[in-house]
Amino acid sequence: MKRIIAALLAALSIFTLVGCSAGSKADSATPKDYAQIIHDARSDEDNEYDMIFTKGEDGKFTAIDGFSAEYEADQLEEEIRDILMPPLNLEDDMYTSFAASISSMMVRSYAVAIVKPAEGKTDEVKKALEAYVLSEQQSMEHYLEDQYQIALAATVTTAPTGEVILVCAKDHDTLLANIEKALAA
Repeated sequence: MKRIIAALLAALSIFTLVGCSAGSKADSATPKDYAQIIHDARSDEDNEYDMIFTKGEDGKFTAIDGFSAEYEADQLEEEIRDILMPPLNLEDDMYTSFAASISSMMVRSYAVAIVKPAEGKTDEVKKALEAYVLSEQQSMEHYLEDQYQIALAATVTTAPTGEVILVCAKDHDTLLANIEKALAA
């Protein structure tokens, strides 16, 4: 009788462990809210003036922060698609998810992006974002020295979780550290 009870308890323990490990795998597969990560990583001033945009499940662009609330949906879609996305050089087949904030003013070097590359596209995403940084450096080199220095310090890196991160901003080190910490959580 003791052997039967011991065997039943052992089997119950195994089922409990299997159930716990399956739950933790499901939790780690939960997609991260990249727009919220960027929002939380930035200053209140950046959140007030610079919108963070992403592509919704319906394939249309959406945005938070900045002046995004002042746009009609179609107008927002058009501005992001035609003005803000082209400098990042990202094609739809290169990523599964992303969020970005970029200055469309030619007097400011500013871009922050988190991109989850599509399968096998990490190098392409990195090259696209590195091309943005190079373009920004070239634009500012003989124009605005302080913005040129910001562009020179820009980083394109791959997080241990697989996302490609772009940070081209005045408070570069703080932003990058905040984003990497949030992605690792």
